[in-house]
Amino acid sequence: MKPIFFTALSASVLLAACVQTSGTAKPETNPQAEERVQIYKSDGSRQCEGGGISPEAIKSQLQGIRVYAAEKQVLRGMMFPAVCGGQTGSINVYTIAEQDLPEAEKRGFSILKQQD
Repeated sequence: MKPIFFTALSASVLLAACVQTSGTAKPETNPQAEERVQIYKSDGSRQCEGGGISPEAIKSQLQGIRVYAAEKQVLRGMMFPAVCGGQTGSINVYTIAEQDLPEAEKRGFSILKQQD
C-alpha cells in the first residue's frame, strides 16, 4: 500500500510543479515587430441608390503600401440623416503598418479610431 501512496504523491508533486512553472512563462516580444493600424475610406454608397465600391477596388489606391487585411464595415459613432442620396456610413477598412499611415492619409484615407 505504501508504494502506491508514494507514487501518487510523487505524481501530484510533479504535476503541481509543471502547472506552477508553465504559468510563469512570459510571451516573447519582438521589438522589431511593426505596429499596425486600421484606416478607412467611404465606399461611396448612397441611401436609396445602393452601390458602393468594393474593398478590393479601393485597395488599388494603396498601391505600394502593404495591406494586411481589407473588409467592409459601417462607421460607428456617427449618425446619418435618412434621406435619399445621403451617406450610408458604409466604409472600406484596411489594416496597414503604422509607418505607412502618413502616405495613406495623403491619399485620402483616415485612421479608424477603436470603438469600445
